[in-house]
Amino acid sequence: MQYSRVIAALAVAPLVLAVTACSAGAGGDSADGSVLTFWDGFTQYDADSPFGQLISTCEDETGIKIKRTSDAAVTDNLLQSASAGSTPDLVILDNPTVAQFAETGLLVDNATSGLDTDGQRENVLAAAQVDDKTYGGSLGSNTLALFYNTEKLKAADVAPPTTWDELRAAVQATTQGDTRGIAFSATNSEEGTFQFLPFFWGAGADLADLSSPEATEALQLWTDWMQSGQAAESNINSNQQDVRDQFLAGGAAMMVNGTWQLGALDDAGIPYAVVPIPAIDGGPAPSPLGGEFIEVVASDEKTQAASADFAQCFIDPENARAWIEGQNYISPYPDEAEAQAEANPALRPWVDAVAAAYGRTSDLGSEYPIASQAIWTAMQESLTGAKTPSEALETAQKSLD
Repeated sequence: MQYSRVIAALAVAPLVLAVTACSAGAGGDSADGSVLTFWDGFTQYDADSPFGQLISTCEDETGIKIKRTSDAAVTDNLLQSASAGSTPDLVILDNPTVAQFAETGLLVDNATSGLDTDGQRENVLAAAQVDDKTYGGSLGSNTLALFYNTEKLKAADVAPPTTWDELRAAVQATTQGDTRGIAFSATNSEEGTFQFLPFFWGAGADLADLSSPEATEALQLWTDWMQSGQAAESNINSNQQDVRDQFLAGGAAMMVNGTWQLGALDDAGIPYAVVPIPAIDGGPAPSPLGGEFIEVVASDEKTQAASADFAQCFIDPENARAWIEGQNYISPYPDEAEAQAEANPALRPWVDAVAAAYGRTSDLGSEYPIASQAIWTAMQESLTGAKTPSEALETAQKSLD
């Protein structure tokens, strides 16, 4: 996620607006609706993958041909193309970046393009809303939950936690020998903030006030675990894959992680189960939403309409089913999500977690990355003992004022 670069791009928003207003798409021949240029960051997926097959299905259904460009640096490329007047017609964006690009005028809102997202979860769509306008459609969501080693919890005679009091007790009881009670990623990056947000929001904190008593209580929880040895100091530098590996090796009884780890855990054959991360007084804590949106890029009206037609096909629940299953995503359509849980009960915690999740930009819009950096800086300061949780978060809030 290239947040700092996207923020820098906002300073040249008038340039982007001027360029996109006259751009007809990078393909040059897309104005007649027969060919559209399509950019994504899924370099791992070829034409035979579920993603490639979804493109082919929608080419057949709409009669529109796609010129696909796949590059991991799609965010940077989109910024550069806007400056050069060579934007694509359609683009796949990670949901936290949608608000930033929408504010530049690069994206077309659904009321203008004609894309219909009725039926998708409101909390999912909130990640793509700016000034009461919705931009694009969700391709599916993932989020965080609490994985636990069933044998380790059974040996410690504790049940899966449903409140913070129960969570504290479970972490303490399962910290035995070389096993820590819990593992999480606390890196000085968006990944660290992403992992902390369920506790931040679960305490009742709000991104508009980073130094609130609720925010302090959340950071105190993590700090207590770290300083007591119930969480490993290495978590300060661990990414989510490192956390997974710690859990797989038996170094943690529980871990905070996402649906993208299910395949590795199943392949390893370890005894595990999943529950939503609990809010302080019970119930699922709001976790941050992951997942992507398909976006119509500003161009002439005819190309925008054709792009919306293709995007409509792309988010059709039946068409997207194989893609969502292959990604271990949860459908943005509640009925589809319920069907996923009925077909595979192991997905029930994830369906519940997505239903309670928040879009990271829902409250602050394009200012979220600035708040995120302030949060991960405060985390590092508190977990290393450089400052108390309250001191670290007061500094974080002052950096935003």
